[in-house]
Amino acid sequence: MGCSTSKSTVQLTDEDVKFLMKNTNYSEKEIRDWYKGFQVDCPEGKLSRDKFIEIYKVFFKGGNPEKFCQHVYRTFDEDGNGWIDFKEFLLAIGITTSTNPREKLKWAFKMYDINNDGLIELDEMTKIIK
Repeated sequence: MGCSTSKSTVQLTDEDVKFLMKNTNYSEKEIRDWYKGFQVDCPEGKLSRDKFIEIYKVFFKGGNPEKFCQHVYRTFDEDGNGWIDFKEFLLAIGITTSTNPREKLKWAFKMYDINNDGLIELDEMTKIIK
């Protein structure tokens, strides 16, 4: 479930660090520190939906966040491969902790637009807030 315990084959490249510095408010040191923590929790370099929900439940103890987590996970899984890699993870952390309301709004819109048609329909909104 979640993150395998085998040795990581995924390395954080200088290109990755530059990309993350450009697209988050994190310094190189902060990015490398986040990466070390991510490697401890996810040695193969990817986070599964089940592990994400498990972690999310620790921080948000009220109610059953599982359905909401599935939508959040889908939004963070930028390439749609069913896993959150480190870049996707840190971009997600950067957006959700950002003080930039425009970035947060873009992320929220993407989460609510389940079918990716550029519109938020009533049934999509209902699925998220249920």
